[in-house]
Amino acid sequence: MPERTYLDKEMKISQVLQYFSEFYTNFDTQKALKLLTDLNLDIHTRIAKMSKGMQEKLQLILVMSRDAKLYILDEPLGGVDPATRDYILDTILSNFSDGASVLISTHLIADIERILDEVIFIGDGEVILTSSADELRNKENASIDEIFRRCFKC
Repeated sequence: MPERTYLDKEMKISQVLQYFSEFYTNFDTQKALKLLTDLNLDIHTRIAKMSKGMQEKLQLILVMSRDAKLYILDEPLGGVDPATRDYILDTILSNFSDGASVLISTHLIADIERILDEVIFIGDGEVILTSSADELRNKENASIDEIFRRCFKC
């Protein structure tokens, strides 16, 4: 899932689904339609008429509707309201393929902490820290968010 949309703004959601189903053999249109309903997105809506948050929801739906082994999500919670963040996390957790891995890049550590298995802190292009989330919490006696703030304090 890219940081910015790459979709043609003149397309309607229904056209995007058609495009994805033709382009990706592992795209599940029925799953996409269910997620669209769950996230209150109308398939007749033109992308140009959608807010940034709505476009990000659509991109998430497109990614999570594929049967992949690795899902890479760049700031999947950016641009969406706090109430929607939990739903998006639940959507991610309940829709990735069996045996797949999910890589999430985010600055909103507190919002995703409950789903972390492993963490990698990167600063200035260098790996600062890598650890199991549970081991790091136990070792530092702090949340991942607190540890992140300590590592990157201005």
